[in-house]
Amino acid sequence: MQQQSYLSSSKDSALLARTRAAPAAIVPPDGVMARDAKGHFTQAFRVAALRYAFTCGKTSKLAAADMGISTKSLAEWSKDALPSDTGEIDVERFDELAQLRAEKRDLLARNLRLTQERDFLKKVSAYFATPTRPNGGSK
Repeated sequence: MQQQSYLSSSKDSALLARTRAAPAAIVPPDGVMARDAKGHFTQAFRVAALRYAFTCGKTSKLAAADMGISTKSLAEWSKDALPSDTGEIDVERFDELAQLRAEKRDLLARNLRLTQERDFLKKVSAYFATPTRPNGGSK
């Protein structure tokens, strides 16, 4: 039995190869709509942006421009995500780092407030600890 060739020419085979290998267009996530009430990027957008940047085949500068974000933000997120060789992003690690950064911000703000309170109490105690007259009387 002979196998029949369904392609009549090499031109047809080239066309068939292009249609099979044509990847679906990768659409960048919209950076303008992906902000929370405070104006920060949502975690879901960050993960989607990283997936786009790693799979689109463009430079990070062009990928960031497509999404409407800064190159610096994309670089910081990619350092946090540490993608594997297959291009998969470690979402759990990425989420954990975001939570740790938020906790650090809160702790630094609390530390600043407590330091200011301590300094104020030092000044007040020093004011009331000094006598006003040499013989120990009040004003």
